[in-house]
Amino acid sequence: MHRALGAVVEAVLTLLQCVVLASVLAAAVERGPGAALHAVPVPLLAAVIAGRAAHAWWDRASAGAAAARYKEELRAQLTEAVTAAAVRGRGPRPASVVALLGRGMDALDDHLTGSIALLPQVVVLPLAVAGTIWAADWVSGLVVLVTLPLVPLLLALVGMHTKARTEAQWAVLLRLGGYFLQALSGLATLRVFGQEDRAAESVRARAAEHRRATVRTLRVAFLSTFVMDTLTSLSVALIAVPVGFRLLDGAMPLSTGLAVLLLTPEAYRPLRLLAARFHAAQEGRTVLAQVRTILDGDAAGPARVRERPSLVRPSLVRPLPDPARFPLVLDQLAVGHTSGPPALTGLSWRFEAGRSCAVTGPSGVGKTTLLRTVAGLLPPLAGDLRVGGVSVVARTPQDRAAWTDRIAMVPQQPHLFALSVADNVRLGRAGADDGEVWDALEAAGAADFVHRLPDGAATRVGEGGAGLSGGERQRIALARALLRRPSLLLLDEPTARLDGGTEEHVLRALAAVAGRATLLVATHRPAVVEHTDTVLRLPAGPAVLPVPGAAPSMAVAAPSMAVAAPALKESRP
Repeated sequence: MHRALGAVVEAVLTLLQCVVLASVLAAAVERGPGAALHAVPVPLLAAVIAGRAAHAWWDRASAGAAAARYKEELRAQLTEAVTAAAVRGRGPRPASVVALLGRGMDALDDHLTGSIALLPQVVVLPLAVAGTIWAADWVSGLVVLVTLPLVPLLLALVGMHTKARTEAQWAVLLRLGGYFLQALSGLATLRVFGQEDRAAESVRARAAEHRRATVRTLRVAFLSTFVMDTLTSLSVALIAVPVGFRLLDGAMPLSTGLAVLLLTPEAYRPLRLLAARFHAAQEGRTVLAQVRTILDGDAAGPARVRERPSLVRPSLVRPLPDPARFPLVLDQLAVGHTSGPPALTGLSWRFEAGRSCAVTGPSGVGKTTLLRTVAGLLPPLAGDLRVGGVSVVARTPQDRAAWTDRIAMVPQQPHLFALSVADNVRLGRAGADDGEVWDALEAAGAADFVHRLPDGAATRVGEGGAGLSGGERQRIALARALLRRPSLLLLDEPTARLDGGTEEHVLRALAAVAGRATLLVATHRPAVVEHTDTVLRLPAGPAVLPVPGAAPSMAVAAPSMAVAAPALKESRP
């Protein structure tokens, strides 16, 4: 609204300045310099010039301030969205986020202070000037009205051509940033194997690719700017030449001709400014598209859970039962990422309430994907997931939030934040006191090494758990899950980085939890399998075959899901 009002003020001041200057110049030519001072009031001319100067300063200052506020808010939203996605194990790669927060936000300046800020002027000023010229000389006004639409038409054609080039340039930049981050993170390993020169050469090659993409984009920008300047100059010449001849013939008053000549460039000036900043703003538009993709939750990574429309009224939807008291049933479930083939198909299984089940199988068969689907982080590709006969899939966001509140999950590579150990554990339950935190650390087998830290549980760890070993990070994450007191506990290789003694301690803790919650453990460790009540084996294989002797609601599997019925479900006391 401010920009629109400013555009109206600028149009009025521009018209006044051109008309007043035309009157002064005409009086000076026709009656002499002295008469020019009396043609118009000098204070009026000074006020108009000062007003245009003040408006030009306000125009730049207000646009810059608005752009700074917008970028600050956008940075905060992007950081919040990326952090939330990272906690749930999805979202864009860190290098892409850094590029967007750094250079990407800087690229928005040309878009916000250029094309966006100029839009009100592009609409208001040319129409106001064209109307004034039409009132003064309809022939010149007709030429302006015919040639003005050619400029935005040319901008549209150029934009269609350069959009793909700019997006390709930005994609190359993101790949360069990601590769550089990987090379830098693994620099020690590269040096151990003597491959640092090869990595540097690869980074250099990707930098050269980005340079070539940038030059291709700039080539189009310079060429289109030249064409735009030529078009506007020819449009001005189409008016200036006939007006000059008519002035020589005496067919037009001098003040009117001078006013038309002064006003004509002002009609094209906003369009020329927009064309000059168009290509610089194209990168900002590409950045905004990337940011909106992340904010909408559609960034690269595991797909988010999408809401499914339901014809059932919310008041008639049954609440979800407690998974610690009612069995969790998989009915012909297919899991995987929406961007690729399913990892598991036709899986039917029954997890008994309050008992533990080990999910085993070769690496890459889909154990982690199955756990993420049960946790609600991935939507099932087909089939259903029920608790006590009530579907978990087609639910409202409130119901899904209630479902996730009853779940705790420890992934293979848990993330610790740059907080104290106690604060990282309290992410499981924010209101827990120090005693409950230590009980959770003790249950997870982490109390001993936490006591040895400089400040105990108040010791601050680095981002990602820097300063702790993999096993220590795993135990703190397990303590965080135990503090949550979940009804359904999902563990992905919980003892993969632990020694034998610590593994035994953790297994005893899980055995104690098994009576109060349902446990699903994806593991390769035989010791973990021996401590669970049932085993779901997922051998690799593409076909889907029913398991002999298994009820459809109990176990229907494939070579990619299970083997024979006796090996598919093993009950233990």
